[in-house]
Amino acid sequence: MGGRRRFDRKSLFCFSAAILSLCATAPAAAAGSDTARHQQRDASSMTIHVPIPVTALAEQYGNIHQTLVAHRSSSRDWVALGGGTGFLKYRIWPGEQSSRTIEGRLLSQSSFSFGVEYAKQIKGTVTKIADCGQQDATTGTGRLSVTLATTFSQGQAYTLLPASNVTAVEATRPCLLSEQGVDTAPLMAQVYRSELQGTLPTIDRKAAALVTLKPAVTHIWNDLQEPLLLDEAEGLWLQLNPEAIGPAGVESLSGTPAAGYGVTARPTVVRGTKPLSRHLPLPDLRSQFHDDGFHVAFALQVPIEEANQRLREAVVGQEWSLGVGTIKIVGATLYPLGNQVGVELTLRGLLPLTLRLKGTPAYDESAGRILFRDVDYTIKERTPATDLAEEWLHEPLRDELAGRLVLPIREELDLMRQALEKGLNRNLTGGRLRGTVRRLSLEALTVQTDSLSVRFNTEGTLHYDAHAGIGAP
Repeated sequence: MGGRRRFDRKSLFCFSAAILSLCATAPAAAAGSDTARHQQRDASSMTIHVPIPVTALAEQYGNIHQTLVAHRSSSRDWVALGGGTGFLKYRIWPGEQSSRTIEGRLLSQSSFSFGVEYAKQIKGTVTKIADCGQQDATTGTGRLSVTLATTFSQGQAYTLLPASNVTAVEATRPCLLSEQGVDTAPLMAQVYRSELQGTLPTIDRKAAALVTLKPAVTHIWNDLQEPLLLDEAEGLWLQLNPEAIGPAGVESLSGTPAAGYGVTARPTVVRGTKPLSRHLPLPDLRSQFHDDGFHVAFALQVPIEEANQRLREAVVGQEWSLGVGTIKIVGATLYPLGNQVGVELTLRGLLPLTLRLKGTPAYDESAGRILFRDVDYTIKERTPATDLAEEWLHEPLRDELAGRLVLPIREELDLMRQALEKGLNRNLTGGRLRGTVRRLSLEALTVQTDSLSVRFNTEGTLHYDAHAGIGAP
């Protein structure tokens, strides 16, 4: 085949459609209805990520020790040890606290001094017999280091469900009873861990009431209903058309736990002026989400005059020898032919003929090219000379034409994929859209009387990473 013509990005989409113009898989009317059914039937998936406001939650969990101490001080109850063989009261002095996030969890760490009163039951009365660290935070006090881990799951109505556990309570300084000199720090660590763990469900419920994710998700849902400009020169717009949403777990987003929501959409690509925005309200949360990946099939229309021009640029001028003479293609025109391709070729040289070629296209994805299968032709204007040539040269000419009508398109599809991927990575009002296009392939091509319709299919991923604080009042 002759040298390939280079096209700039402005004409890339038209060129990619036109260079494939030797393919047709269905009549015009059938192809149009099939495209509509395909886009209506196939759903795509994308994931949105909403940062969890950990600052407010960290404060809630950081205050848990003072809350527990206040409860213990007000009740003044002794903690029974070993089935009533001994009793303990404790007090906590203010200490240090910090928090950090790791792998979608909130870790709350505290270190504080404590004091202990120890008692035994004497003649039916609980009687204090020793203490340590009761005067101030620096005299005789022990010290504990406590770590809480809070994980998050998603509830109905776009709520957040924290679940906390005590992961470590370590005694880092002893607290020696004044009379016996016994270190109460290990015992204090056990008692405090048990009481703290019992308090956590109440704290988790209070923390859940501090967070609502619905305003943020609503903002994103509205963003996703706005058409996205993919290619300004060609006027290509992506409409995501979200229709359902379900929980997709909690994961880390730039070091911060983020609630994931899977969106089921029916995306389509249209050409022309900007389509109207949709204004569908955020639906109720589905119980689950199945990620099928992001994919969209879309068709491009090219006027038949332009398609024929591109075809001529690709094949006219090709010349080869059949051994007894040379043949040159001097003309080429597309025409509809049911489920096959029709190309009228004008030849000069050894065989000054006009052929009506037909065949079935096949896309060789691994090689990135269009092949022509089941090729055959008829002579448009028959004469005794053409009949004689036909008798001797039909099969060699047919095979030669089939072998030459192989059109490499990988480079063009890669350029289209890059252009589409660029359009899927952009800032929106509530965050950033982040997409990949792993594969772009030819699905179908239809030659109509006045246009060429090419349908492509893309496969990849699409994410919406929301800004921190989105949806906040």
